[in-house]
Order: sequence, then C-alpha cells, then structure tokens
Amino acid sequence: MKTIRRIFSIALAMVFAGCMLTNTVFASNMLISSRNTTTYLALGDSITAGFGLSDPDTESFVSLFGEEIGATTINYGISGLTAATLAETLETGEYDSYLSMVDVVTITIGGNDLLHAFYQYLLDLYNATFGTDLTVTDVQTWFTDGTSYQEEISTVLSLLTSDEGIAEAVAAVSGAGTTAIADIQSIITHILSVNGDAIILLANQYNPYASLAVLEDYAAMSTLFDTAVTAFNALLTQVDAMSDNVVVVDVYSAGVATNVNLLTMNFDFHPNATGHATIAEAMLSAYETVAAPSEAEIETEAETAEDAKDAEDAKAAENPTTGVAIALLPMAIAATIITVSKRR
Repeated sequence: MKTIRRIFSIALAMVFAGCMLTNTVFASNMLISSRNTTTYLALGDSITAGFGLSDPDTESFVSLFGEEIGATTINYGISGLTAATLAETLETGEYDSYLSMVDVVTITIGGNDLLHAFYQYLLDLYNATFGTDLTVTDVQTWFTDGTSYQEEISTVLSLLTSDEGIAEAVAAVSGAGTTAIADIQSIITHILSVNGDAIILLANQYNPYASLAVLEDYAAMSTLFDTAVTAFNALLTQVDAMSDNVVVVDVYSAGVATNVNLLTMNFDFHPNATGHATIAEAMLSAYETVAAPSEAEIETEAETAEDAKDAEDAKAAENPTTGVAIALLPMAIAATIITVSKRR
C-alpha cells in the first residue's frame, strides 16, 4: 500500500510540475500580448476633432484609422488650432506623458493658418474699399453661413477679380504657410525628442474650396487657394526629410470630399464622412509603408529567433531534469494504474 501511495504521489508531483510550466508560458504570452498593443495619438485641428460629422466617434478619420490598425486611440483634436498654438502647447510638456508611450501620431495642422491669412486679407481689402471697421470674425461668419451673407461674400470676392488682387491674396496666404512650416518643424522636433520611435503621419493640405471652381463668381477663390496650398505642400518636403519615421501623407491628391454645398451656399470646407474615409485610407497606406519591416529587419528577427531557440535547447541539454520528468510522466501514471489494478 505504501508503494502504491509513493508511486501515486510521484505521478501527481509530475502532473503538477507540468501544469506549472504551462501556466508560466500562458502568463508570459499574456504579458507579451499586452506589450504589443498599438497606442495611437491624434493631434491637430478641427479635422482631427471630426467637426461637421454626425458621429465623429465612428465617422472621423481618427476613429477609422485607429480601428483599422487595432490601436488604443487618444484624440486631442481641437477646432481652430493653428500650427503656432500646437507648437507652443507641446513645448510646455503637456502631452509628453502620452507622447512617450505612443507608437503612432497623426497630425492635421496648417489649414487654419492659411484660412486666417485669407480672411485677414479680405478684411483689410474690404475695410479699405468701403471705409468699414469689420473684424476677422465678421468675415469668418460670412463664409460659415453663406446662405445669409451671399451679398457680402459676392462683394468681397469681386475685389479679387483683378490679377493684382489675386496675386496679393496668394502672397498673404503663402506667407502664412511659410511661417506655419517653421512651427510644424518645431512640432515634429519635439515629438521626436520625446519618442524617437514613434511613427508620425502628417497630412498635407487639400484645397478647401475646390468645389467653387465651377462658379464664375467664386472661381478666383478656388484658384488662389489651390496655388497657396500647392506651395505649402511643396514646403512640407522639408518636414518629410526630418526622420525616416516622419511621413507627409498626400491628402491633397487623394481628393477630399467636403461639406461645401453649392445649392445652399454652404461654404463649410471641413471633410464630410466620405472625406474622412479618404483621409483614413491615405493614412493607412502611409502607415503600412513605414511600419512594414525591411528585409534586413526580417532577417535579423529570424536570426534572433533561431539564436533564442538554440539557447533554449542548450539550456535544456545542460539541465534535462524537466524534460525527463515530463517524458516519464505517462510511464509513471501507467505504472500507478497497473499497480492499483494488481492490488485490487
């Protein structure tokens, strides 16, 4: 009877040891899985915030892109944000705790810099022509409520019909773009200083008023913005060259659908749901390109895995106790069963 108990105890100990090994592997896999979660931070203006959408949580490019890459998403989009304001905010270190742990950062910035310069130019032109004392806010209101201010918009845009007027407007908007580029470079520099491994995807600018090109009275507005935006996007190549982890995403060429509605004279240049889906697709394509491992990285990973396996095999050869115990486990159980059967 003592012999039976002894054999049975040994068998149970071996089973327990096998379970312990299994649980250790399971816990290790869980830890690796948690570390492999992608964290995504979205910075930028009203486009990042999802302004103008019925449901930003499901329709914005941030939510679509984050879901596509299976990421935990943090959205810090702020409507009205300019490149200068974002650069100043980052310099305070307010976002550093998030930047230090993220894997991906998307940025939409610069559009407000260009638009504000345009509105300011129109304001100065209008006030000088008609002796008024309107503010930039008044001009912005015209374009955000085109139905109510069609007369004012037509009047101020008529001042752009001359070649000189358009050239001056383009110069004003392009000048703001040049200043914005310097701020964007500061933004990228700060992010990389906090987290040099983060993938940074920066959207370039699309023409917010491309839809107006078909209307004679508004064609000048579309033309000048296309000229200014093209010049701004050309300058972004300087940002693209700052790091291999930085990619300027060509949203301009993708063709972003906006909320502009010519029938109701709605001049809301923000992307609609289709436009956000277009941006998300462009972001995803850029992300997959920069995130894809190179052939050298794949070869290195394979060699590392092989070295790890060789080390594990060598360790098992030096201390074979565990392997022998597991190998003898079926024999011990079988011996126990036979002994008990004979006893009976």
